[in-house]
Amino acid sequence: MTDDVSPMVVTQRIRNRIIEYLEVASSFEMQQDYQAKAAFVHVPSEMFNQWEDWVQSDKLDWFVEPVFSMAEQAAIRKFDATLRAVAGDTQSVLPELSDLIGTEPWDRLRTAAEAALEVFQVRGKFDEQREVF
Repeated sequence: MTDDVSPMVVTQRIRNRIIEYLEVASSFEMQQDYQAKAAFVHVPSEMFNQWEDWVQSDKLDWFVEPVFSMAEQAAIRKFDATLRAVAGDTQSVLPELSDLIGTEPWDRLRTAAEAALEVFQVRGKFDEQREVF
């Protein structure tokens, strides 16, 4: 027997994953902790790949109210644009995290994630079991 989950709850869960992503992307310390705990993971690549797990640049219109406020939609678009720009400003084969921290592109990514996270923190995470709206 399976429990049916409404599309609204799925969207709320995706929203929460975006917040979790932004928490890591906005903190060099959290990135370093992630690298230390998962040595087999290339964290710089993960910062690009995990974003694309939840947000695809060609589907930004999917993020709509009520789960994503207008400010959150704008934050997603702005961060996505910054992520794309940083991808263009870094090597196609990303160096190790320790080599990226302190570089202008990586700091730009962190700063953009921090700004987006601030927008999402206004409403915080949503329930993952029941519809909020």
